[in-house]
Amino acid sequence: LCMGNLKKMVDAATAVIGDTPFKQYTFIAIGPGRGGIEHLNNTTVSFSGNALNTKDGMNGMMNFLAHEYFHHYNVKRIRPYELGPFDYDRGSKTNLLWVSEGLSVYYEYLIVKRAGLVDEQGLLQDFEGNINSVENNPGRLYQTLAESSYETWSDGPFGRQGTERNKSISYYEKGPVVGILLDFRIRYLTKNQKSLDDVMRFLYWHYYKELGRGFTDAEFRQACENITGESLNDVFQYVYSTKEIDYPTYFGYAGLAVTTESVQGGAKKKLTIRKIDNPDSLQAAIYKSWMGN
Repeated sequence: LCMGNLKKMVDAATAVIGDTPFKQYTFIAIGPGRGGIEHLNNTTVSFSGNALNTKDGMNGMMNFLAHEYFHHYNVKRIRPYELGPFDYDRGSKTNLLWVSEGLSVYYEYLIVKRAGLVDEQGLLQDFEGNINSVENNPGRLYQTLAESSYETWSDGPFGRQGTERNKSISYYEKGPVVGILLDFRIRYLTKNQKSLDDVMRFLYWHYYKELGRGFTDAEFRQACENITGESLNDVFQYVYSTKEIDYPTYFGYAGLAVTTESVQGGAKKKLTIRKIDNPDSLQAAIYKSWMGN
């Protein structure tokens, strides 16, 4: 079962870019632990198999493996200009880890859904997890997404800890949320003829294949705006400022609504994604194609 799921995931991930840039790819399982690390043609992952006997455990593992596999495109080949060659003495700082890691989280969810390994509600629940993490973190009012990337050498990938823990965010959490806003906006502006997939393919074929280099902040944004033919300042403000996210507008493009309720006596809030009744034809088309149906 696991090997069959792995093949489906690899096929779905490869279809995003449309190229297989290796002769052989290896998943190297190193035993119990946490995390994984991507390489050009393999990934090393902590793995024990203990979680595979439950549905949630299998879904979580497939998300994890999809994330690490997609890194051979997004990081090892599609990469910010600063990430290679690396400066191991001073660290290679970039504003774009929200693209390298955050969008890899975004695509891990989509890839597993497109592979038929999770249903529609499962995909929405994955994004609900990120949205709730962002909205219940006071750090969203102090640190921008770009800053969370640039400052990861001091803050850590999941934000500051200790007394400063509520004054930073994680690009692993807000990155995929901005990814969904960007994807829905592109689909809306192009009447569902283009998507974030087209941006990722362009970055791969142009910067990696043709130019053999990474891209800058401005070049990433230009790639997105060339796809739409319009400014995307409304989306990129969520990268470079701490402005609160307008969920109704962006999720509405796909016929989705985001509802909020107070929990734990008002100390926390719970956001839920649901389909709206009677979406128009464009909303229905965007939702269907985004789901991979």
